[in-house]
Amino acid sequence: SLEESVRWFSKAIWLSRSGRVSDVPADLHSILHSNRALAYIKLKKWSEAEEDGSLALSLNSRNTKARYRRALARFELGKYDPALQDVEQVLQDVPDPKGNKEAVDLKGR
Repeated sequence: SLEESVRWFSKAIWLSRSGRVSDVPADLHSILHSNRALAYIKLKKWSEAEEDGSLALSLNSRNTKARYRRALARFELGKYDPALQDVEQVLQDVPDPKGNKEAVDLKGR
């Protein structure tokens, strides 16, 4: 279930932050937060998704999936200007329309 996914991602994030697992690269931390953001999006927990997207980007500013997920969460929260800024950055980072269909669709909303 999605709730189970959130719990597992939360455990993995906690393990990596607590020092119980050492030498976890920032990119992996970023991916964990980005993936938990996706689970939150599917649960329509927009604030949590926005927060995880921001955490993922603080760890890896080039994480395009995290930026798109944060944009979607911000859009759903009514934060249209920040959502648009995120979407425009995604479109700049991934200029191929085939690789960013969701971002193109979101910008059109």
